[in-house]
Amino acid sequence: MTRRDFLSTTPAAALTLAGGTGAAQQPGGAGRQLYELRRYRIRTGVMRDTTRAYLKDALLPALTRLGLGPIGMFDVTTGEPPTCVVLIPHASADSAVTLGRRLMADAAYVKAGAPFLDAPADRPAFDRVESALLLAFEGMPQLKAPDTSKPRLFEIRRYEAPSQVAGLKKIEMFDTGGELAIFRKVGLTPVFFGQTLFGVRLPQFEYMLTYPSMADREQQWNAFRNDPDWKVLSQKEEYKDAAIMSGATSTYLAPQPWSQI
Repeated sequence: MTRRDFLSTTPAAALTLAGGTGAAQQPGGAGRQLYELRRYRIRTGVMRDTTRAYLKDALLPALTRLGLGPIGMFDVTTGEPPTCVVLIPHASADSAVTLGRRLMADAAYVKAGAPFLDAPADRPAFDRVESALLLAFEGMPQLKAPDTSKPRLFEIRRYEAPSQVAGLKKIEMFDTGGELAIFRKVGLTPVFFGQTLFGVRLPQFEYMLTYPSMADREQQWNAFRNDPDWKVLSQKEEYKDAAIMSGATSTYLAPQPWSQI
């Protein structure tokens, strides 16, 4: 936690990177979900308008028809370049891999999304789309959507590990070491935790927290830093390397009015 920037078919072997078995190999049901985390890099003006219309009028309805959800759609407020972030939970690797084909087979999606899907080269809808596939932590195998009727701020925290072993050890620190339990004790509210299986700047993992306000965020993190159980856990020799996570960053997100998360 070294920096805060203010804002808003996978083989079975790959699904056991965090050391789990069983449910990790077959995400779904009460098992561990997979999360597709998309970042639509955009600029203001036409790009922003075209992409937002696509997310609201084409992608979200199509994902709902496919039975996926809840879907999170957010605007970055601070911490990254202008970006729309989309969070899609999957019950299986097959669901993630076949999503593009299933979307393009949906005539309503293709029609509604045409301005985005077939944008001309001189008026592109985005700079780039970055997509990562994450495996839910064993300690939080399912996404937990907050109460969408109340104002909320979201934070995505990304941890980049200096080595594979250190990254897995930090995940263990959350899962079985007690860090996630301390989060909940002090009032921090997680939406998901996920180890990045495919993406950029590996090894890494990301997780999302939600708060009523920035003031609540500061209060909860102060409580975490001062918690006696955290002070004991953070000083354990077995987690010495796990505590040195390079490139730990925060991005703040505001949910779109139509977001299901």
